[in-house]
Amino acid sequence: MTAVPAKSPTAATPECPQHGPMTQRPDAQTPEQRFTGTWFTCTAPSCWNAVLYPSDALVADLEAQARAPKGTITITHTRADGTLVEGSRKGDGVYELLRPCGFRYFPSLGQLGIPRSRDNAAQRWRIDAAATALREAGWTVVIDIDEDARRTFAEAEQERYERANDRAARYAGHAGNAAARSAAAHARGHQIADVIPPGQPILVGHHSEPRARRDQERIHHAARTSVEESRKAEYWAGRARAAASYENLRKSVPVTLRRIDKLEAELRRVQRWLRGESAGGYTRSDTDELNRRKAEIEEELAHWRQHIADAERRGYKVWGPADFTKGDFVNCGGTWYQVQRVNKKTLTIPHIHDGVGVPVLRKDPKGAGRGSYTIPYDVVRGWASAEDIARLEATTPEPESERTVCPHCVRVAKGQKRFSPARGMCTVCGYAEPRNFKSQPAPAPAPEATEPQEQTEQGSAAETCPMCHSDQWNAQERHCPHCHHDPKTKPTTAPAPADGARDGQESQALVFIVSRNTKRTRARALWAMSRREAQAVCSDPRTAGRSFMLCWTQSPGEEGADWEWITDRGTFAPVLEELGITPRRVWAAVPEAAAGA
Repeated sequence: MTAVPAKSPTAATPECPQHGPMTQRPDAQTPEQRFTGTWFTCTAPSCWNAVLYPSDALVADLEAQARAPKGTITITHTRADGTLVEGSRKGDGVYELLRPCGFRYFPSLGQLGIPRSRDNAAQRWRIDAAATALREAGWTVVIDIDEDARRTFAEAEQERYERANDRAARYAGHAGNAAARSAAAHARGHQIADVIPPGQPILVGHHSEPRARRDQERIHHAARTSVEESRKAEYWAGRARAAASYENLRKSVPVTLRRIDKLEAELRRVQRWLRGESAGGYTRSDTDELNRRKAEIEEELAHWRQHIADAERRGYKVWGPADFTKGDFVNCGGTWYQVQRVNKKTLTIPHIHDGVGVPVLRKDPKGAGRGSYTIPYDVVRGWASAEDIARLEATTPEPESERTVCPHCVRVAKGQKRFSPARGMCTVCGYAEPRNFKSQPAPAPAPEATEPQEQTEQGSAAETCPMCHSDQWNAQERHCPHCHHDPKTKPTTAPAPADGARDGQESQALVFIVSRNTKRTRARALWAMSRREAQAVCSDPRTAGRSFMLCWTQSPGEEGADWEWITDRGTFAPVLEELGITPRRVWAAVPEAAAGA
C-alpha cells in the first residue's frame, strides 16, 4: 500500500503500475477505515497494490502526536565521569539523533556519552546540538553541568594504567584464540592432504574426481583460514604489546621531560590569558575555566616533576647545558658526536650525512661538507671527553671469540660476535655503546652481612645489572642507570642446590631459549633461578611464540660444551618484574654425589 498526500476523492483515479486504473473501495467500511481516508485498490484479484489518500483528521492526529513530548533526557557532565546521557533505552531513537553530534554508546556503562570527555571541560557545542536535536524530536531535555566535580590527576593516571593492563589481557586472549584457530585450520588441511599420495593428480573422468576436487577446495580453504587467523593473531598480539607497554611509555623519563616542557608552555599561556594578555594569537575572558585549567596543570606538573626527581634519586641522569662544553662528545642513537655548540634547549652536533656506519663523528676541520643539526637534551644517552674517545679508538679489539653479539646488527650478523666490549663499539656496523664517563657519586655502602657466605652472594649479585649485566648496577637503590631496570619487589635469588635438595622447588634451574628451524651445537642460556621460579616463567604465555619458547632444566651439562650464556636484551623484563624474579647469570654445577643422593 502507498500513502499519498490528502486529496479530494473526485481527483484523478490512481493507476496500478501493472494493471492500469484502480477502483475506490466501497463505502461499506468500518469507522476506523473511514477515519484513515480514501482507499483505492487494483482490480486484478491477485494484485495487492493499493493507494491511500489520508483524511484531514488523520493528518491532524499524526501532527499532534509528533508534537507531544516523548519523555525526559538528562545530559550530565562532570570532569570525574565525563558527559553521559540518562533516560534513554534501546530502540527509542535517541542514539540515531545523538550520533551525528559526537555521542557514542559505552557498553561497559550501558549509556550514551561523548568519548574522551573525562577530565576535560564540557564540550558545550556538542551538548547544545544534541539538546536541539532531541527537542525537535519531541523530547524534554535537561542539561546538568558541574565543572568542579573532578578527581585527582594521580587517580586518573592510575585508572589509565589499569585500563591499559585490562586491554592487554583482553587482546592477548584474542591473539591466543586466533592462533588456536590458525593452528586448527592448518592441522585440518594437513589431515586431508596426508591421505593423498604426493604428486597424485586429479583423475578426470574417474569416479574419484568429485571427491578429489572437494578435498582440494577444503585444503585451500583451510590454508586461507590458517593464514587469515595467523594475521589476526599477529594483529592482536601487537595491540597487546602496545597496551602492555603503555605504563612504561608514560613513565619514560625522556617522554616525561618533553611532557613537562609542553605543560609549562601551556601554563604560561593560561597565566597570560588570566592577566588579560594575548597568547597563542588570541585572548580569553572565561576566567573560571582558566583558573580550573591552571589548577589542573599545576597538579599534573607536580606529579611528573616528582616522577623525575624519583628517577634522579635512583641514578638516572637528566642532562642539561651545564653538563657539556664545546669539544665534548655525546652519544645519541649509538654514535658519538662532537659537540659544536651548547644551547639552552639543544646541542649542535655534526650532521650524520656521509657518516653512517662511523662510531665517532667529528666536526669537519675545513668547515664544509657535513653541516650540523641540533638534538634536544632528552635524547642524550652518554657523555665522553675527547681523551675518553681517543682512548677508546686506540684500544685494540679483542679476538672474535671474546667479543659479544652487537645489539644493533644482531639480525643480520647470523650469530657472529662483532661487538668489542673493550672499545664499546661494533667492529662492522659502527654501533657505539652509550656510556657516561663523568664521575658518578659512589653508592652508599651496603650493611655488612652476618655470615661470610651471605656477604659473598650479595657482593656478586650487586656487581652487574640482572637485566643488561652492566657494571653500573646500584645494589643499594636497586636501579641500573644504563638500562633503567628498577624492580619494585624484593629480588629472589637462585641459590646453588644443597645436598639432597635437588628435587625441591628451591633447587637451581637453568632457563634457556629454543627456536624453530635453528640448529645450534650448544643450548642458549638466559638465566639461573630456582626451580619454582623457572616453572612460573616458562609457563607464562608471554614467554612463548610461534617460533620460540623458554624452557628450563636442572641438568644442563657442562658450560661451554653443552650450553653457553647469551645476551639478555630485556625482552622478558616485564614478565620477570611482574613475577618478582631477579635471575642470576651464574650457574653452580651440582656435584655428582649430591645429584644421586
